[in-house]
Parts: sequence; C-alpha cells; structure tokens
Amino acid sequence: MALQHTLERHTVRTLMKLPGSALGRLAGLVEKVDRGRLDPRLRLLLALGDSRKGFHQLPLPKGRALYAQMIDMLDVGQETVAQVSDLRVPVAGGDILVRLYRPVAAPIPAPAIVYFHGGGFTIGSAVEYDRLCRYLANRTGAVILNVDYRLAPEHVAPTAADDVVAAWRWVLAQADKLGLDDQRLAVMGDSAGGNLSIVTAQQAALEGLAKPKLVVAVYPKTDGETNFESAETLGAGQGGLDRDMIAWFHQQYLPDDSLLDDIRISPLRNPDLQGQPETILVTATDPLRDEGLAYGERLKAAGVTVVNLDYPELVHGFITMGGAIPAARKAVDAICRRIRERL
Repeated sequence: MALQHTLERHTVRTLMKLPGSALGRLAGLVEKVDRGRLDPRLRLLLALGDSRKGFHQLPLPKGRALYAQMIDMLDVGQETVAQVSDLRVPVAGGDILVRLYRPVAAPIPAPAIVYFHGGGFTIGSAVEYDRLCRYLANRTGAVILNVDYRLAPEHVAPTAADDVVAAWRWVLAQADKLGLDDQRLAVMGDSAGGNLSIVTAQQAALEGLAKPKLVVAVYPKTDGETNFESAETLGAGQGGLDRDMIAWFHQQYLPDDSLLDDIRISPLRNPDLQGQPETILVTATDPLRDEGLAYGERLKAAGVTVVNLDYPELVHGFITMGGAIPAARKAVDAICRRIRERL
C-alpha cells in the first residue's frame, strides 16, 4: 500500500507539471460532471478521483487513511520552523494534542493563530495538517497552534465544539508562558474547522472570555442542515464534496438532530452576532459556499467587518492542495497576506 501511494503521488505530481491547456483537454475526456470553470489541473485531479470510492464509502479506518494519503499527495512540502512543540491541553474527560509552530524571527510576544483542521468532524488530524501549519507560520509570521480535537463517531456533537473552546480558554491562560501576544490572537479553520473557528469566537463572547482579534473561516460549515442552493447546484461532485459525503459526515457527528438549533453546531442560527470579531471568509466552488456567504451577510448586518476572498477556480479542500495545484498555493498565500495585514 505504501508503494502504491508513493507511485500515485509521483504520477499526480508529474501530471500537474503539464501545460494547463493540455490538462484541461484531458480532463474533458474523463470527467463525469461539468467542471469547466475550474483550474484545469484541479479538473483533471477531480476527474481522476471520480472512479474511486470516497471516504464515506469505506470503513472508517480506511476512510481516514485515504484522507491522510490525499493530503500527503497534494499538500505543500514540509518547511523548517524555529520551534515545534507538542502540548497537552485538558478537555472534558481527558486531554488533546495541540501542536505549536513558531516561525523563524517571530517576536516575543508573537501574534498567534489557533488552527482547527477540516474533515467533517470525522476524519483528519493535527498531524496530517503539520505541513500546512508550518507553511502558514512562515507566511503569516504568527505562531500556529494546531488543535487535534476529538472526532466523531467516537465523540459525537458537541464534543469537537467543546474541545476547541477549551483549547481557546487554555491558550488565553497560557499566552504569556507561551510567548504570545494576547491582543493579537486569531482562530482559523477549514470546512468543519471553519465552523469551529466561528463557534470559538461566539462561545468566547457568551462565556465572557477574550474574543479572537480575527476569525479566518475557510469554506466553513455554518449550519447543521444543508438547505442552500449551492448544495443542490454543486452537490454532485463539481466542487470536490458531494451531497452523500455531507450527509455521511452529518450522520457521524450529529446522529441526533435535536441539537440542530444549538449554535455550537449551527453558528449561523446565533440570533446575536453584534461584537463578533472581524472575519476573513474564504469561499470557492463548493456545496458549502452559500451557507458561508449567508453567515458573512449576517455578520455584516450586525456591523462586523467581513472580507470575502472568493476563488471560483478552486474547490472545497483546496487549502491542502498547494503542493500540486499552483492556483491553490497562490490562494493560500493571498489568505496569509490578509492575515498579516489584520493581525
């Protein structure tokens, strides 16, 4: 299996070096759904994956392993940072890993970003996001705290939400010891992690904790249901995520729909968004696009500054594709520049 993965990784990286026009024509021959608006390298990559089983169609351990292999295949390379430390953070019923990355020449105290990985609350880990977090640290100049919250179905809702709020509380308490500037702390995450970054900011306000200076929500899941137009128009796999996969993630994390109105699950339903932090909202060609935009509109209506960075040529999951897709790396770099400006 390791040899097969190595060969697949080499094949994909080699293909991605071909001219975009050639890749677009090749993608058009094999793709099962129309993805004509996307970056041609991404079109071919998605088309090659159309015939494979998705995470949700495999036994859970194999689905998690497939996700890890995909990130390894597509993500940026491992960069050097000044410090990497594995810390244990107490949560209800135990503790979780938080991996700290300090970039070279970071000041003391340093700005920091608490990062929550994607994966539908079910797959993914801090370890798999190691390379991305190193990259973010070096591009933003901020310390990154990569939170390994507990996953469903072993830990159903609202465990992930409670874990990340506990991690935020811990970071606030330990900021001085960790050499962090407690006036320049952000939360960031993609997909499920985008949900958790929003939830952290909202729960901090409710609990009377210091709020993040900045929220960076990358194609976030903002509602426990998926009753949005983009979920229908882009739910057949055009955007790297399909309706069946979304439903499977929902079943793992939220088997009991009685929590749908809980704002730890559906932060879009929070009736009071006044005073929420400035938010960078990242969208793409993605079934979750409209619910992310809906949250942005609600923030604006509450007087919150929102910056929408939209990448229609990219899809859900692009933040960990920067090693294979130049357009994805360019987008991540642009996100990092915005963070530097505001943090």
